[in-house]
Amino acid sequence: MKNLLIFPNPMKPHAMELAGRLVPLLLEREFQPIFSREMAERVGYPQYGRASEALWDDLDLVVVLGGDGTMLSAARQVYPREIPLLGVNLGHLGFLTRVESHRLEEALDLLRAGRYQFEDRTMLEAVALRDGRQLDRLVALNELVVNRNAFATMIKLETWIDGEYFTTYPADGLIVATATGSTAYSLSAGGPIVDPRARALLVTPICPHSLYARPVVLSEMAEIRVRLAPGQADGTLTADGHNGLTVKACDEIRIGKANRCTRLLRYQDQGLFETLRMRLKEGRI
Repeated sequence: MKNLLIFPNPMKPHAMELAGRLVPLLLEREFQPIFSREMAERVGYPQYGRASEALWDDLDLVVVLGGDGTMLSAARQVYPREIPLLGVNLGHLGFLTRVESHRLEEALDLLRAGRYQFEDRTMLEAVALRDGRQLDRLVALNELVVNRNAFATMIKLETWIDGEYFTTYPADGLIVATATGSTAYSLSAGGPIVDPRARALLVTPICPHSLYARPVVLSEMAEIRVRLAPGQADGTLTADGHNGLTVKACDEIRIGKANRCTRLLRYQDQGLFETLRMRLKEGRI
């Protein structure tokens, strides 16, 4: 473990300030700090900046400074390189981040001593099709969501699982989440909390206009096909809350496990449910 890319949230002054303080801490422990060229200029260490075309070369770890949103952004940018991520929490919930900012030096010492392990987390991939032609391909760590637009009262989403028709959801939208994403949007829509080690996908309707629409847990090998029913208003496909794509009636979205995963670094003394327990105790969720 030598070359560490520092990936701060540029919209958080605390993250940018911490990125600058992190450089001497890494050098003291014989790590090589790396930034994008623009970020290196902003934090006052231009000598450690890299051009965008070489940014991801020969990296051993990405140190993410922010919250879960910053981690999700890093995961999408790292895909499909599978460079491990270590999250330093400067946000609110911090389910994906593993280190609180006030314990950063201790975390670096554990990293130097090799007292860590990796967790592989399933990624999702969606292919959007119109008249059989591919519109776009999106990847996500937490969830892919088909939503109604701002002006529609609801949309009808025809849904197939492994080629077999399942149901039509009259709802505000539909979430397909990984086990990692079970504590994110899916949870707020009434979905279950799932062990992040589970090889599962979750299908959770958003505000369904039906008493019988319930979240469904599937094998991660399942293929989910969603189509906006004929005559529906436009909707939006998003990946982890970003990369919005407009979808129209009769457009088809094929969702399944991506070919690559996200690797998260976890310290050996950290339990898998430590973060969840603390967040529940603190009343953050």
